[in-house]
Amino acid sequence: MIIGLTGSYCSGKDSVADYLVADQGFIHYSLSDELRKELAGRGIVPTRENLIVHGTALRQTMGNTVLARRVLENISPGKNYIITSIRHPDEVMELQKHPDFFFVNVDAPAPLRFARMKQRNRPGDPETFEMFLASERKESQTSGSGQQLTACSALAQYQFINDLPSLDALHAAVSTLLATLKKLRGGRPLEHA
Repeated sequence: MIIGLTGSYCSGKDSVADYLVADQGFIHYSLSDELRKELAGRGIVPTRENLIVHGTALRQTMGNTVLARRVLENISPGKNYIITSIRHPDEVMELQKHPDFFFVNVDAPAPLRFARMKQRNRPGDPETFEMFLASERKESQTSGSGQQLTACSALAQYQFINDLPSLDALHAAVSTLLATLKKLRGGRPLEHA
């Protein structure tokens, strides 16, 4: 099984992925990590802005599916995967070629996401709520090779609203989602890494 996650900034995608890895034995790949490898090879600091600019350039030169193709090269039968940082509709379509792919959009109310961002306190994060919203708009282009988060979320088979009060509540909700996906697989058990 492959679960792909997209979603808004600070919605909890990594928390969902971390749980699936730690509790369910999934293997995690991030399209952003593929891009970070690319930047490291060029000696470029992987700031959020550099990831956006160079990700767009990489898609323009190597096709919009380049990061998804790179991750799919590492997929083995009989294992479960969680793929995060899916930011372009063509990446979604490339991943959907896999017969056991499920696509989930993770979201939460903007004020809650902004509070999470402030709490994690990463360098380069927007300083004000207005800057936060502007950054999100910038990452939601409607065409071209840039990030298209809104278009990706519209392609999701499942909407997962992460306005939950605790990690325990999040884990319970992810377990429920996973049970739903297992049923859709015709009752076949999850593979193990």
